[in-house]
Amino acid sequence: MPKNKLKLSRYEIIGYVLIVAGAVVLVWGTVKFNLWHELYLDPADREGGVFGEYGEFIGGIVGSLWALAGVFLFFATLTYQKREFELQRYELHKTQKIYQQQNFSTLYISFISKHNDIIDSLTAYDINKSAWKGTNFFVFFQEKVLTSFVQKVRGLEPDEKTEANLLRIFKDYFTYHFSFYQNSLDPYLKNLSVLFKLIQRYRTETEDEGEYYSFITKASFTQSELFLIYHVAQFSLLKEFSTFDDAFDVFEDLVDEYKAAAIIRKELPGA
Repeated sequence: MPKNKLKLSRYEIIGYVLIVAGAVVLVWGTVKFNLWHELYLDPADREGGVFGEYGEFIGGIVGSLWALAGVFLFFATLTYQKREFELQRYELHKTQKIYQQQNFSTLYISFISKHNDIIDSLTAYDINKSAWKGTNFFVFFQEKVLTSFVQKVRGLEPDEKTEANLLRIFKDYFTYHFSFYQNSLDPYLKNLSVLFKLIQRYRTETEDEGEYYSFITKASFTQSELFLIYHVAQFSLLKEFSTFDDAFDVFEDLVDEYKAAAIIRKELPGA
């Protein structure tokens, strides 16, 4: 590991330069005034006023240099204190962020657990009274919508197969089947909505654009599940999901063939 080099601030450098300059002037003054020689003379033989002049010299020049050095070193101390406060604030911010993440992780896990419990509780029955449970519920729902739509469209005259008319039919069948299972789907959609709102709030509060909670949530979606959520958003049956798609790109993994536009194009004349 490289050794940390001690970096001096410009205030320290100037302060130390002034101290050295003062010391140099002090030595020079001692030599100039021949002070050592005066000290060894008999008091009666000493020149009058030498020590007084020397004292004025020290006080006027050396004292001023060292006083100025003290000012610069004081500013250096303030600079170090400011740096320390900034480091402490940074560490506090990091600690707060870790604390927020830990709290949110606990909350997120509880919501994901509840989300999975709601999915496990979803149940639908086909005409043979066979149960479609959990994620298979979404597969059954998708097949019901697509089968109803295709059977209706293939009984239409060619001139009735316009894009606008087919979209209306698809929306009607989707809305009809959604309404039929709405009591089961409402807890699922509301819990999912709250989950994305929590992630959005966490992202805003922590300014963490790279948070992985949304990626984990999206990774758990099956194609049939995305089919349901996508068309709920498209047909404004739950408006929040349009907003969530803008913020989290929720439907990036949904294949085009499961989107209303692609499903309708297959049934247009000449397709």
